[in-house]
Amino acid sequence: MILLVLGLALFAGLHMVTTIWRPVRERAIARIGAVPWKILIAVGLIVSVWLMVRGFGRTSAEVLWIAPDWARGVVVLGMLPVLILYMGSFPGSALRARVRHPQLLGFKLWAVLHLIANGEFRTVVLFGGLLAWAVVQLILLNRRDGTPPLPRQDASALKAWAAMPIGIVVWIVLLLSHEWLFGVSPLA
Repeated sequence: MILLVLGLALFAGLHMVTTIWRPVRERAIARIGAVPWKILIAVGLIVSVWLMVRGFGRTSAEVLWIAPDWARGVVVLGMLPVLILYMGSFPGSALRARVRHPQLLGFKLWAVLHLIANGEFRTVVLFGGLLAWAVVQLILLNRRDGTPPLPRQDASALKAWAAMPIGIVVWIVLLLSHEWLFGVSPLA
């Protein structure tokens, strides 16, 4: 469980550098440059995910609750808007023009859906920890950013609406590969 918690803490901490620890980020970029900084953060995030995966595998799979029969269907269907929100987080997206921080909103929904369907102790720690981070991150971003700028009117229609078909394709790919990737089939 220590590895899982360390992974969660590293993941949250690295993301917090962009919100509440901006002076640390700016000094580091001034010292080493933007590209090395991005590489350093990317490596740190990869390490954090590795720690979470290793920690998850080593943490107790004790069942705290058994998901109701309807939970699997809710998760499968709920993941479609999650992926559309996630894909809609890029500049010029029609979703980003209407939803503040769509990627974090999708991330929070993803965590909640997985908490509904998985009642193992380690799953609660992982998805509960990620949900807590996403809520705190969203609060901090809203405090930092204030009122979001209005969407640009000259954005291309293709770029503005690309999140929907891309999100649908990613949803289908994840449905078909989830068992291979994560050992659990959402369709079984």
